[in-house]
Amino acid sequence: MNYLDSLAKLGIGGAHPGGLKLTKKILVKESIDRTTSLLDIGCGTGQTAAFIAEHFPCAVTAMDIHPLMVEKAIQRFNTCNVPITVFQENVEHMRLKEQFDIVLSESVLAFTNLSKSLSSIMEALQPHGRLLAVEIMIDASMSEVDRNVIASFYGFRELLTEAEWREKLIQAGFKQIDLEQPVIDPLKVEIDEAQDFHFSESQIDEAIEILHQHQELTEIYQEALQYCVFRCLR
Repeated sequence: MNYLDSLAKLGIGGAHPGGLKLTKKILVKESIDRTTSLLDIGCGTGQTAAFIAEHFPCAVTAMDIHPLMVEKAIQRFNTCNVPITVFQENVEHMRLKEQFDIVLSESVLAFTNLSKSLSSIMEALQPHGRLLAVEIMIDASMSEVDRNVIASFYGFRELLTEAEWREKLIQAGFKQIDLEQPVIDPLKVEIDEAQDFHFSESQIDEAIEILHQHQELTEIYQEALQYCVFRCLR
């Protein structure tokens, strides 16, 4: 079982840094109305997508690569009675042509081949659409050994500095890239923000052990690991 499998088994509602509290702060700054179409990539169990559908008058679509996440997202949407289209897909291969005003990514892109995923997102966005992304960012002083430890545990495909993120986004074709670094206590996010859980029936002990390892790594590397919010215009 890997880190993403453990999140799926535990059914964690908001595993991204800052949780739903940060999501709310990001969204209230956006102009969202009945004409807005929003895609939540890597939606997990659907906490964010459900919140958006309940509080914003826009069309919401959600997707995730993990079948168990999609299953639990569908259960949530049915329970909440929210009209959300949800499907299983790899963000690198979405093939959605200019369908969305907003693509929301919460701790997703670092797990992907960025060249492919950013290209796919650009294709999915309508002209003048925007990508809102909460992503991990590392300090340039982090050693290669530490990078490998973190990447190996989480399954990150790429760990980037701010300059490297900006370069990737520019290469993908985004015209305006704004970055904000919210103040986040990663340990507080895990405990006090207490995301909702939807446990599976098997392998819970193993999943909880992986979550404990995640908390230990977060504490060890809290000075070198940063989190940022990107707002990128097509």
